[in-house]
Amino acid sequence: MRHIVPFIVKLAAWSVVLFSMFTIFNAPLSLISVMTIITALVSYVVGDLFVLPRVGNFVAAALDVPLSFLLVWPVSFALFAPTVNMAYAAFFSSLAIGAVEAFFHLYMENHVLEEAGREEAYRWYDEGRWATEFAEEQEFKKEDDRT
Repeated sequence: MRHIVPFIVKLAAWSVVLFSMFTIFNAPLSLISVMTIITALVSYVVGDLFVLPRVGNFVAAALDVPLSFLLVWPVSFALFAPTVNMAYAAFFSSLAIGAVEAFFHLYMENHVLEEAGREEAYRWYDEGRWATEFAEEQEFKKEDDRT
């Protein structure tokens, strides 16, 4: 039940991006809807439930751009006319989806994903391994220099 609302939010975001991009190329709305449901579902399972808890928001958002391109382009190639324009539409759609996904991941991290597994996966900086120590330099004089 806790994954229904996030998936609907993701589906709405992907719908806005894909409908606004593919209607330029006169793609049928029913096929855009099918493409949106298929690609958003696969992206939710792979990107948001598998990758995001393990690597964090920044890396997952960076990986969502090629993932969305590799999902949208073959599906658009299969459902619509197989032209170069579909590759351009898929590329620019994936850039917009990558921007939307960064904000969606914040929502997922704060409201859906469990804190324990997320903290263990990418909180490597909390252990103090990268801490820097600051101190003033002191000058020491030798015994012979005292005059």
